[in-house]
Amino acid sequence: MQTENPFELILNKLEQIERTLIISVNAPKQKFTEPLDPNRIINLPEAAKLLRKPVGTVRSYIHSRKLPATLVGKSYLIKYRDLLEWFDSFQKANQAPSPSSGIASDKMIENRKRYRKS
Repeated sequence: MQTENPFELILNKLEQIERTLIISVNAPKQKFTEPLDPNRIINLPEAAKLLRKPVGTVRSYIHSRKLPATLVGKSYLIKYRDLLEWFDSFQKANQAPSPSSGIASDKMIENRKRYRKS
């Protein structure tokens, strides 16, 4: 009966792990591809993943911000195209005014002068 050195067993396992890691690191990365059908129906978790928001946040967008969705049973279904259109309009509505107008910076400079320590 032949007994192997326990350290050799450990080294063999580490080599197997190292080979597995090298294979997984060198594997081609999957890129995000836009679905072919813009009329495709997605569910709430898919919409949350696309928006990179929690499911609860997307649900609140449906209730408060008029994200178009249809309640089917206990889950919401959203058309992919409607989600993109809503996102574009939401993004345009929430853009901050450009600082090029100078109004905000003028007020800031005025306040600095007023409250400057002597």
